[in-house]
Amino acid sequence: MNKREKLSGPSIAAAAMQMIDKHGEKGFSMRKLAAELGVDPMAIYHHHANKDALIHAVMQALMEECDIPQATGNWQQDLRNLCSSLRALANRHPGAFRIYETYEKWVPAEHNLHEAFYRTLSEAGFGRKATVQSANLLLMYTEAFAVDEISGWLEPEDRNALIKSLEGGDYDMVNSLVDEITAPDTDADFIFGLNVLLNGLQAQLD
Repeated sequence: MNKREKLSGPSIAAAAMQMIDKHGEKGFSMRKLAAELGVDPMAIYHHHANKDALIHAVMQALMEECDIPQATGNWQQDLRNLCSSLRALANRHPGAFRIYETYEKWVPAEHNLHEAFYRTLSEAGFGRKATVQSANLLLMYTEAFAVDEISGWLEPEDRNALIKSLEGGDYDMVNSLVDEITAPDTDADFIFGLNVLLNGLQAQLD
């Protein structure tokens, strides 16, 4: 942003999210953001009282970007779509999503996502307690998978390194599965886990 452009709360939050996505939370500071925007740091404080307030605005902006797919009438497909939307958000904004995963305060836009989960489950026939439990289970799975994915933990394993690490040990099953272990398909893996959860929820509903 050129310093001659008018600053606003939302534009500063957008620039902060971009910096966090690129450099991570540790690489972000109000001073660095001011330098990136070409303004004096006090210009940012005019719109956001402190770093905590700005991070809160970033979390709100992040969750406002989470697409809430239109209901299809099939509760399992609707839940797949919601989980996939949250995963996609994490991949678009990896730095901000890492903060969101451990952020302790509620942001209004977050309730839009939870509302969609609760409504889908309730209309499918789950009771009040089961609705909350089921939504929490799906959210925990999706967020944990997404964080592992954007952190690089789900990248293909080094095949030679794995084979070498198995030398001298009695690991018949691991050795037999080396090809599968070292060639993951994250999209298929995500859907597999989600289907396991949804099938379990169907069994609970039945």
